[in-house]
Amino acid sequence: MTSQGVFAPESIMYPVPLAEIERTLGAALKELASELRLIDATDFAAFIRIGHMANLRSLVQSSAELHFKPGTLELAELGEIELGWFKPPLITLPMKFRHSGVRVYFRLRLAALLAAVEVESITAENGVEGEDLNLKLRDALRDARAVRATPPAG
Repeated sequence: MTSQGVFAPESIMYPVPLAEIERTLGAALKELASELRLIDATDFAAFIRIGHMANLRSLVQSSAELHFKPGTLELAELGEIELGWFKPPLITLPMKFRHSGVRVYFRLRLAALLAAVEVESITAENGVEGEDLNLKLRDALRDARAVRATPPAG
């Protein structure tokens, strides 16, 4: 285990600390996390609890496509929810990002006032590693952003 909640096989060595990759990914997902937190937590809880992956995927996809090109950011599997009588809900969404030869599997954790990213694995084509891996991720995230149409002036 590399840090709390981040698991990596012992054979995988990341020359760039995962924390740096998580900061890069987290910064890029800030708007998406805010968008997802507009969805009522009970909707997430219901879909997760009864296993309605299609409904959960639809919620995530419709929010993701506001900020990223279609197909670049997806729900990887059914999420988790922590509910208690004396604390706000915590929703965990296993996600995958794929674009420009970069693949990242991560967990997006959503709480009432904050969000966090926990990277599980990251790979890039052509054996990119080290600081170049984080740069490649930044470039891929930048290129994956949805192009918003600007209204005509006038």
